[in-house]
Amino acid sequence: MNRSVLPRGVAVALLAASLSAVLAAPSGASTTVRPVDPGDPPVVRDASITLDVDRTALYYYRGSSSGVFAPQSALAVALAGCRGDNPAGTDNSPRTTLTVTAPDGSVVHTSTSPVRNISTSGFLTSPTHQPIDAAPSSTNYRGDFPDGGAHHGMKATVDLAGRPAGTYTVTTTNVNKVKTGLFGSCQTGTPVSNGAGGFTNAAPTTVPDVSTQTFEYRPWQHTFADVLGGGTVSLNTVPSELTVSIGAKRSAVLAAPALDQKVYGLPSGSAFALPSDPAACAADLASCLPKVATECDPAAGCTPRLVVASKDPTESDPTSLEGVFDLETKAFVALAKVGGTTRTLMSLGTENDTLYRGVLEELSKAATAQGVDLRSILATEVSVGTGSDRTSVSLLNGFQIDPDASRGGVTITTGSTAQAGIVLHLYSNLRLSGGACVANSASSANGDRRYAKKEATGYDVTTVDGLPSVPRVGALGALAGGPVQLVRGTFAKDALLNSASAVVGADTAAGEPNGYPVWVNPFLSGVHVTKPRTMEFLGTGTWSASESPVAGLGCLTVDLLLGTGVAVYDNPLSASLKSLTDPLTQANPATLQLAAAVDDAVEQVTTLVTSDPTVSGLLTDLVGQLPLSGLPTP
Repeated sequence: MNRSVLPRGVAVALLAASLSAVLAAPSGASTTVRPVDPGDPPVVRDASITLDVDRTALYYYRGSSSGVFAPQSALAVALAGCRGDNPAGTDNSPRTTLTVTAPDGSVVHTSTSPVRNISTSGFLTSPTHQPIDAAPSSTNYRGDFPDGGAHHGMKATVDLAGRPAGTYTVTTTNVNKVKTGLFGSCQTGTPVSNGAGGFTNAAPTTVPDVSTQTFEYRPWQHTFADVLGGGTVSLNTVPSELTVSIGAKRSAVLAAPALDQKVYGLPSGSAFALPSDPAACAADLASCLPKVATECDPAAGCTPRLVVASKDPTESDPTSLEGVFDLETKAFVALAKVGGTTRTLMSLGTENDTLYRGVLEELSKAATAQGVDLRSILATEVSVGTGSDRTSVSLLNGFQIDPDASRGGVTITTGSTAQAGIVLHLYSNLRLSGGACVANSASSANGDRRYAKKEATGYDVTTVDGLPSVPRVGALGALAGGPVQLVRGTFAKDALLNSASAVVGADTAAGEPNGYPVWVNPFLSGVHVTKPRTMEFLGTGTWSASESPVAGLGCLTVDLLLGTGVAVYDNPLSASLKSLTDPLTQANPATLQLAAAVDDAVEQVTTLVTSDPTVSGLLTDLVGQLPLSGLPTP
C-alpha cells in the first residue's frame, strides 16, 4: 500500500504550492521496439524484444473550469491526486497498457504500467519514485510525472519464440486522468493541446489515448556458428538475406542485388562434403555441388538443402562473403570480411561439432603457439576412402565423418605430398644481390655426416645416430645402404632448378593418370615430378650440397639427393620427420622398429630393381651422370 506520511503542516503548505503551480507539459510519449533492423515496418529478428515507453499516462489538474490543465508532480499526486488500482475499491490511477497482437489477431502479450513509489521513501531514491511490487490498493499510483529527477516510463519484454513470421501490432493505451478543483472527481480524459507545449481550458477528451505501430517479425531461419567461436552467419532463404559476424563485429543485413544467394535441393538422405575453397565454388558451382543438386525456389514449395552465397566488397559497404552452407546439418565454410577483419568461418555440423570441438580447440591452441593457422590446415585437401571409392575433399570433411558411423580413411594428398622408394631431388639457386657468400660444401661421398646451410635456401643434413646403419648390399649399395640421414630443405620459388620425384616407388600427389590413389613409379603411372618449397627426407643414400660465391655479387647453391627412404614435401603441420628423429639418441624399441621398417623398405626396392633389368640399367645410367665425386658405380 502507498501512503503519504509527510507531517501535516508540511503537507498542507506543499499542497497549496502544488495546486497553484502551472507545470510544463511533458514531451509527447512514444513506444519503442528494440532491437529492430531498418525497414517499413521495422524488422524484428530476435525471439525476445523489449517495448520501451518513455512516459506512461499522467494525472492532470486545474483549479477551476476556466483554468488550463497541467500534469501534476509526484508530490501533488501523493497528497491529493487520482490514485488507486483496486477494482473492489478506488480505481482512479492513470495507467498505460501495452498489447501485442499476432498476424492472426491473437494477443501474444499484454502488460500494465507498474505501481510507483510515492511514499516518503520514494522521494529519497535516485531516480525518485521507482516501480515497486504492490498488491492492488486504493492508494496505488500507476502513472507518470513531469518531474525531471523521477523514474519515467515502463518496459516490457515480449517472447516471440515459436511465433509465426509476419506483421505484429503494438498498441499503447494511455488512460490519463483529469480533475477540476480540490473536490472534483477523477475522470478518464486527456486535455486539449494548445500547440505550444501546454493545454487549453477546453473540455478534455473522454476516451483513452491510443496509438499503434507495427513491426515485421522475420526471424533468421538458419544460424551457423563457427566451431572455434570465431563468428556466426545467419540467413533466410525467403527472402534471400543474411548477416555475418566476426567476433563483436556484425555486418548489416545483406540482400539482393548486393548479395548473390543461390539455393539448391538434394534428394533425401544425400550427403554433402564442404568445398575447401568457397570462393572457387561460388565461381564454378559445377565444381563443388553434387550432380544430383537442383536449383530450388523455397517460395514455390521446394525444400532447400544447400545455399551458396557471395557478396563482393563495395566502396559503400566493404563487407564481403563467400560461403557454402548445408541447411540440414548446419555444416558450412565461409570466407568473410567484416569491419576490416577477415576470417575463415567453418563448422563440421551441429552433431559433429559436439564430437570434435574440444579436440579442435586444443589443436588450435597448439597450432597458434607454433605460428600455424589451424583453419588453413583444415582447408587442405585430402583423399577419403570408403574401401571401393575415393574422392578429393578437404581435411575439414575428414572431421565431417562421424567416427561412430564410418571407417573412412583420411590422408593428405594435395599441396603436401609424400614419396617413398628411390627418391631423386635436384636443386640449384642463384642469388645475385646481398653480397658474396662464404664457400660451404659437403658430400656423403667424402664421408660427411652433417651439413648446415648458411644461405636462406638449400639443405640441412644430419645423421640419425640413434638408428643403426643399413648394410650396403648389391648394385644399389650407394643408394640403399649406409647411415640413416635426415635431409631437410627450404627452396626458393624462383630457383633455377627444383625437381623432386620418386624414380621407383610411390608418390601421394594428386592427378595420377590412371585414377589410382597414388602414383606407382614408373611401372603404372610414369614418374611424377614436383617442385616443393620445403622437403624432409629420411633414409639412406647419397647427397651433395654446396654454396659457392659468384663474382663478389651473390651465391650459387647446388644440392642433390638420391636415396632410398621417405620424403615429405610442403608439410603444413608442426609435426615433422625431424620431430620424430630428435629423440632417437639411443636404440630403444621404437628406434629398432623404425630401423626394421627402413631395412624392409630397402630390401623391397633392391629386389624390385635387380629383378627388372630395364630399371636397373636406368638407375645405372642415372647414377653415372650425377656429379658426386667418389660415388661408387652400381
